[in-house]
Parts: sequence; C-alpha cells; structure tokens
Amino acid sequence: MTWDRPGTKALAAALLALALALAVFRFLDADEVEHLHSTWHVLRGALPYVDFFEHHHPLLWYALAPVLALAGESASAVIVFRIVFFLLTLAVARATYGLALECRASREAAWLAVCLLLSMTTFVSVAIEIRPDVPQLFFGVVSVTYFARMRRTRAAADAVRSGVFAALGFLFLQKAALLLVLYPAAFLALAARRRVPWRFGLYLAGAFVAACAPFALWLAATGSFGDYLITNWYLNARVGAGPASVSFLSAIAVRDFARNAVFWALAAALAWTLARRRFDADYALPAGFGLGLLAVIFALNRVVDRYVAAAIPFLAVAIAMWLADEFARRRINGLRLAMALLLVMFVPGVALVRSLFNSNRVQLSQIQFVLDHSRPADPMYDERRDFNVFRPDAHYFWFMTRPGVRLYNGLTGGRLAGYDTCRLLATVRPRFVSLREGDFERCGLAGLYRPTPFAKMFERGGE
Repeated sequence: MTWDRPGTKALAAALLALALALAVFRFLDADEVEHLHSTWHVLRGALPYVDFFEHHHPLLWYALAPVLALAGESASAVIVFRIVFFLLTLAVARATYGLALECRASREAAWLAVCLLLSMTTFVSVAIEIRPDVPQLFFGVVSVTYFARMRRTRAAADAVRSGVFAALGFLFLQKAALLLVLYPAAFLALAARRRVPWRFGLYLAGAFVAACAPFALWLAATGSFGDYLITNWYLNARVGAGPASVSFLSAIAVRDFARNAVFWALAAALAWTLARRRFDADYALPAGFGLGLLAVIFALNRVVDRYVAAAIPFLAVAIAMWLADEFARRRINGLRLAMALLLVMFVPGVALVRSLFNSNRVQLSQIQFVLDHSRPADPMYDERRDFNVFRPDAHYFWFMTRPGVRLYNGLTGGRLAGYDTCRLLATVRPRFVSLREGDFERCGLAGLYRPTPFAKMFERGGE
C-alpha cells in the first residue's frame, strides 16, 4: 500500500506546533496552579501531607523543584513549566510511535497513530498542562511497550523494565493503578499461550515493588505515611471526579466526546472487529489496554478528560493499525487517504485552535500582581487556586475545603474541626483572598478588604 509518509509527518509537525502554541498561550487550569504551588512548597523544605494539604503523589513537585529554582518566582516561570510539559507531550508522542512499531505496525501506521494522538482534544488539552497525569501517562506507555517487547525478545530484562516504568508512572500519580489492574489479565493471556514464561510475571511484579520501596521508606522516615493514606487514598475515594453524579453525562464530558466523535466511532468499530476475531490481531494488546482502561474508568464513574487521556495513546495505536489494514484492503491512498484523515481530525483540530483564544494573559497578570503587591511572608487565601503560586497559605487546607475538610475530619477524628473561613480571614488576615464580595458581609469583614482589578480577588485594605 502506498502512503504519503512525508504528508503524515507534516501533519504531525503541524499538530505539534499547535500543541506548543496552546502550551504558551492557553488558559491555566486550577490544577496547574495547585502543582506549581506544591512545587514551591517542597522547594522551601515543606513536607507534603504534613506541612500542607495535598492529595497527589509528590514525585512531580520534587522533580520540578530544580526547574523552579532556576526559573525564579515570577509569572513568566509558569510558561517555562508549560514548555517543559510540551516536551513531555512530544515524549508521549515518541513513545506512542515506539509502541506501534513494537506491536508490528508499519512506520506509516505508526505515524498515523501519532497524528491520531495529537489531534485528540482529550489528550492534548491535558498533556500541555502542568499536572502529574502527563509523566504518569508517559511512563505507562513506555511500560506497556516493554510489556509488548517481552513477547518478542522473551528477555527477563524487558519484564523488569516494564515493572520499573510502571512503578515510575505510579510514583508520579496513584491514578496509574487504573492501568496496573489490567496487567495481570494481559500477562495471563500471554503466558497461557506460552508467549512468555510464567516467571516473567514475578520479575515484573518484583521490579514494580522494588522501585516503589524507596517511596514507602521515605513516607515512614518522614512520619507522613498516615497522612499520605488519608489524603491520597481514603479522601480521594470519597470525592467524585467532577460535579456531575454520573460523570460521563456531565456537560464537559459530553462536549469532549462530541468533538472527538469520529475517533470514538472508530474505537467502537475496532472493539467490534476484535471481538469477532477473538482478539487475534497484532493490535490486540494496545487495544486491550486502551479499551480496558476505558472500561475501568466508566466502572469507577471517573469519566473526565484527565482520566480518559491515559487510554488515548493505546487506542491511537490500535486504531491506526486497524485503519492501515482497512485502507490497504480497500485500496485507500492519495487524495482519498487525505480526506479520510481530514474526517477524523477536522473537528477536534478546530476545537484546539479555538481554545487558543481562551488566553492565559489575564491569569499571568493576576499572579504577577500578587507578587508585586505583597511580601514573601504574606499569607494568602486562594481556595479556588486562582493566583497564589509563590506565597504562604492561610491554612493547612489551602484548597478543596469543600468537602475536603469535612471528610478529613471524619477520617482523623476531627483533627481540623475548628476550620472556619470567617475566623481565618479575621485572625490570619491574608493579604489577598479569592471570594465573592457577599462573603465579606456574611463574615462581618466588609470594610477589611477592597476589590482589585481581577474578578473575585480582594486585597486587604490599610496596607
């Protein structure tokens, strides 16, 4: 079959350029402010879970701390971090290409997988953001690549590498557990067919445990193991992934699925084809991981983009390989191939371009305004995670106070039972706060804070 590989590479390059533009100019998500602020905390020597509230694994903040030390405390540092995550996006694309080749895809199909990946709003919108989901996703793809390579090489070293990279993904974010639960079934399917020795399962699991052991020892040595369990597991299990009780019916999820409707239709057709073929195809392994991960996400009612994004590289590989077979069988190439790719990528591409106009300029100005009008020791109350990146917090719970504080107190026997926003504002007197104006009247503090040029951000008067 004749493919226009230079054209596919050009399309991938254009999509990467769009991702870079989004990294530099697109609005900041509140989660990004959260992880930047947590990085600032650990750079100053604060201990996660003990000195400040967090409900994610800490490896990202420690990995980014040297970057923050070099970039300095300014709004422009945010863009530096966004560029770092664009490079991670590029790394995920390269890992996806490698996974496709390891699953016996042609180079043309591997490039198609990269294009599918980079055209998905579900993936790109998450991948350019400063969040642990991105390195978790990257190491997950690398781990599955070595899992696939283990079939071909029958080398114990590849089983060990798969376990180590799976552990790295988990150490960046506990959400990797959703992918990890699929490994036993995938391994049993291979071992039962004598594609790999049974002992390789022990090698993979042992490597995972060994790579995670230093983290467990660190938690024990710092006395933070109990706080870690409460904030990262017990509390998270009781908090939904979004405001909707049925996650896949939320407006955001429905809109995201609609933008990528062709991709999901292809995924459904792929699943049907695999079921008919009894999973006997070269793309069965990436399809199994992608579709399996989706099934777990739906079952746990966590259908939001930052969860679903982890399945996209695997599905992109499987769909690309399946499409390559279909294109070859139907002799689709040249202009017909270009039209087929346009059909898949046009709507999500337009959505990504449109999101460029939702700029981060005002947000960066707000962050810099706070830095320019406060002292390094001034506490802030920024429960919504709008502006406080490089200043202390007014309380241990600096975000997710609803329902976080209530759940935390229930799990700890009321350790922070005295938390009260009005009392906090009156006693700590944060320099800047993010609240509605009516909240000051409710708290009896109407004359203490004055408006700023930014919506719902107020500055303490008399300074």
